[in-house]
Amino acid sequence: MREVEMKFRVSAPFRLPELVGDRTGVAALTEPQVNELVAVYWDTSDLRLAREGITLRHRTGEGASDGWHLKLPVLEASVPDASTGTRDEVHEQGSDDVVPAGLRDLVEVYLRGAVLGPVATLQTIRTSQELVDAEGNALAELTDDVVSVINQGHTAGRFREIEVEDRGGGVGVLEDVGTVLRAAGAVGGEFVPKVVRALGPRATGDPDPPPPAQVDPKDPARLAVQSVLRRYVRAFMANDQAVRRGAEDGVHQMRVAARRLRSALKTFRPLVDPDWARALRDELKWVADSLGGARDAEVLLARLLRDLDALPPELVIGPARAKIESTVGGDLASGVATALATLRSERYLALVDRLVAGAWDPMTTAAAEAPTAEVIPPLVGKAWNRLAKGAARVRRKDATNEDWHQTRIAAKQARYSAEAVAPFFGKAAKTLARQAEDVQELLGEHQDAVVAGEVLHRLAVGPRSGSFAFTLGMLYAGQEATLARTRKEFPTLWARANDSEYRKWLRS
Repeated sequence: MREVEMKFRVSAPFRLPELVGDRTGVAALTEPQVNELVAVYWDTSDLRLAREGITLRHRTGEGASDGWHLKLPVLEASVPDASTGTRDEVHEQGSDDVVPAGLRDLVEVYLRGAVLGPVATLQTIRTSQELVDAEGNALAELTDDVVSVINQGHTAGRFREIEVEDRGGGVGVLEDVGTVLRAAGAVGGEFVPKVVRALGPRATGDPDPPPPAQVDPKDPARLAVQSVLRRYVRAFMANDQAVRRGAEDGVHQMRVAARRLRSALKTFRPLVDPDWARALRDELKWVADSLGGARDAEVLLARLLRDLDALPPELVIGPARAKIESTVGGDLASGVATALATLRSERYLALVDRLVAGAWDPMTTAAAEAPTAEVIPPLVGKAWNRLAKGAARVRRKDATNEDWHQTRIAAKQARYSAEAVAPFFGKAAKTLARQAEDVQELLGEHQDAVVAGEVLHRLAVGPRSGSFAFTLGMLYAGQEATLARTRKEFPTLWARANDSEYRKWLRS
């Protein structure tokens, strides 16, 4: 379940203002419902979950909603301000003294074997009301919580907060209600879980690893390396969670994050310890390859079914769809199982530990003490030069599919290199990255057509393929047409992307 809500700190004597009227679009408030809730929050001794904005609790007092709740923060561009948070909530039943294995699995990338235990007990007197429109439809729910922090049976502290959660009215209603609450003295501007407020400063410390810091081009290059690693390690860990939850595109995004990390370590090769970087790159390749089966099958299945649907009905002969779905779909299911097994292995968790440590303090060389503006642009230039050599190869008449594939890899490396340093070099780096991305996408179309053609050929020559071999042949012809088109378009695209104007900043 996804929840979008605003939080406000208020004093004990705070009185709710009038929320009905044109200012909010609320027609009425339902009768207040009062519940007493008791929640025991679980975390590690160093509060790894709290520092990530994650809460895990066992709560009683709300009937059907009692049990275990895991709340995972979601980045959401549509929220109005820092008072508002978007979180996915996962609910499970179970004994109050054992964290359900499924919930622990979802946050294992942050725990990495650490012991979970109770860290806080909160007793809440909750007064809740629905905000409804003229037809009685729920727009939002307002809860007024008086929270007591319980320590060894005694009240160690008390605070009050108001939450307004979307129930169908959208963020516009939240904004309008929030404006009225602020005018009455409620304090917004922060979205802090109750347990974080109860635990104090330790719960608001840096997560592992911290977010990337801003780096000026005049700063030492080691700070740039650190910033890039922090950005990509955090993305890698966030996408681990998406894969475990079966989120759409989760496998793809985690594979991309692994490749970005490998690319950064390769681009920054003169700036980092070679043995340290090589070991990380090898393990990241293992992860990316483990995810590759699922991702490749996902892309291939979508491509073949799209092309099949585009054929005139009279050309779809025999159970072609069923054959494609059973064969490629089976590969997809097997690939997902392999990906999950990788994420649940000790080898993988050991890698994450090393990535976190490296993002905190990367092993850099003496060369990394030079200014970022001096040493990093030439490294991005080397990645582009490798792409240029590949582009020259594929323009030859005797270029093989493998030449095209290797050039696509070089284009991806050039793109990732420019994107990695864009926070330091701005528009110029972003523009070069877009040029590399255009090249990568065209070369990617070529590679996808090669792979699809090979699979279609394998299906066509396999046993019992006679009834749908004609349709497979039509699909194969479509892949051949894509190969011809991409080869024809590449010279023009490359001439534009390789304009020296895009690379002036690499020489400055």
